[in-house]
Amino acid sequence: MVHPLMCGSEEEILIMPTSKPAIAFLKEHGDASLVSLGCGMMVNRIDNHIRLMTALNLKYYVGIDCGPWIEPVSPNLFFDPDGMTRLLSDYYQGEPKRFWENVRVFPETWVEDLKNIHSAVVVCQRVYPDCRWEEVIFTMTPKLVLQEDLHGCERQQFRGKHYVRTWSEKKYYGLRPYNPWPIFPGEYNLILWRRRDFQVDGIEEGRWKTLQRLREWVLG
Repeated sequence: MVHPLMCGSEEEILIMPTSKPAIAFLKEHGDASLVSLGCGMMVNRIDNHIRLMTALNLKYYVGIDCGPWIEPVSPNLFFDPDGMTRLLSDYYQGEPKRFWENVRVFPETWVEDLKNIHSAVVVCQRVYPDCRWEEVIFTMTPKLVLQEDLHGCERQQFRGKHYVRTWSEKKYYGLRPYNPWPIFPGEYNLILWRRRDFQVDGIEEGRWKTLQRLREWVLG
């Protein structure tokens, strides 16, 4: 049985070919967009993306891929569809299907085409080996960069490049691993980077706050 939230239609989702529409769209709406780079031919497992999108009060979910087609609706769209329905229902005042009105996918778009095109959040999910997107992502100046499903995939390295690897915000945003490595209990199989000048509203001050920030600056 297909979960009701996963029943978006082609009429509800704007699918645009070639990179030029992606560039035009993000030039206008980048500040309100989470962009999933190389999202694949079928969008899936985007629970953590939605947690970041709603926490930062963003409007658009944008998927790009160099492939000829992106299928935004899939049985594996969410790892926890009921939880995501509740979250989106709160976000859209009881109308979770409004999420589909704000989904944009752009096939036939290369990551390199987005150089100097700003977006609020960037996600790198299951990046193929030898795909190095750091320099492009730096020019996109996102507040947060999320890397997921890292086993056997290329890890982008942002250390010392105006970003810090952060642990405290994982808990704050409620990020949860959907494919952890059982060899290491508590291993998240995800990395969250924060732009150094982006201060997260809502994280409570505590006695260990200074030590946490120091750790992030040293290890990040």
